Amino acid sequence: MAGMKDVARFANVGIGTVSRVVNGSGYVSDEVRDRVNKVIASLNYTPNHSAQSLKTQKTKMVGLFVPTINHPFFAAIAQQIESMLDKNGYKLMLICSQDKVEKENGIIKLVAQNRMDGAIFFTHQEHKDISPKYSIVALDRHLGENIPCIASDNYESTQKALDYLLSRGCKKIGYIGGKPGVESEVSERLRAYRDTVAGLGMGERIIYEPIAHGTEAVYAEKFLKLYGECDGVFVSGDVLAIKLYSAAIRSGRRVPEDLKIISFDGVMGNWMDTPVFTTVRQNLCKLSEAIVEQLINKIEKRDYLQRVIVPCDFIIGETT
Repeated sequence: MAGMKDVARFANVGIGTVSRVVNGSGYVSDEVRDRVNKVIASLNYTPNHSAQSLKTQKTKMVGLFVPTINHPFFAAIAQQIESMLDKNGYKLMLICSQDKVEKENGIIKLVAQNRMDGAIFFTHQEHKDISPKYSIVALDRHLGENIPCIASDNYESTQKALDYLLSRGCKKIGYIGGKPGVESEVSERLRAYRDTVAGLGMGERIIYEPIAHGTEAVYAEKFLKLYGECDGVFVSGDVLAIKLYSAAIRSGRRVPEDLKIISFDGVMGNWMDTPVFTTVRQNLCKLSEAIVEQLINKIEKRDYLQRVIVPCDFIIGETT
């Protein structure tokens, strides 16, 4: 079986150069990298990652926690993050927490024991005792001091969406969204709504409750029963928006003539062709870049940012 020394000898380079190519770390010219990779392929060389981990104390493995994989937003951003990690020489372990804090605590222990280089948390759970030394990054959630939080510009983008509903003639605008169980940047969407309607003297029409994945249709129906007079709705999530649209059509409302709907996330195009929603589209590529960049900065003990805000795009579709 070929080893690293054999690769170095046939490629006419040092063992250190082969190591940098294999691990994707350090500078290697394109010409040398191609030559080493050709030798690796010809010799069918397979790196001993277990031995490398013992030597470097790095596993090159990152855990990604999502509450559920049966959700278009989590599926879409997980794909982006995996691609970003792969470009940086890391492998992804995807864990569906099912909102179980025990599973999430188990991964925190793996990071603490150096059995995983770091973790990315999309969590609905409270975690107050995570050591700031651990290489952990969160999306939307504030998990503690020195744990980077990456988020979209929830307040500003929601304001823009509401301004658009007003420009389209809406006078009774509602809000429906899931209430996070922990402190979250997502709450900025509701704050933007409340600030906007208060400034206009417009009454609030809100459903803001803990909405479990898979129960969105129940809350969509509830919203229409409570606020049937609404002529515009900002919906904090694509799945909720789809359920609200379906419920509105079943009740005889026309979209957008009777009810204008704007959703938040903007990933429905991957799942359905019609209708094309007017949406605040989160920039999953930029979010993933920021998440992976700050995580690797923590892993490599470099300076990192405590909070990164990524602008959203506003896409006008058929529902307004």
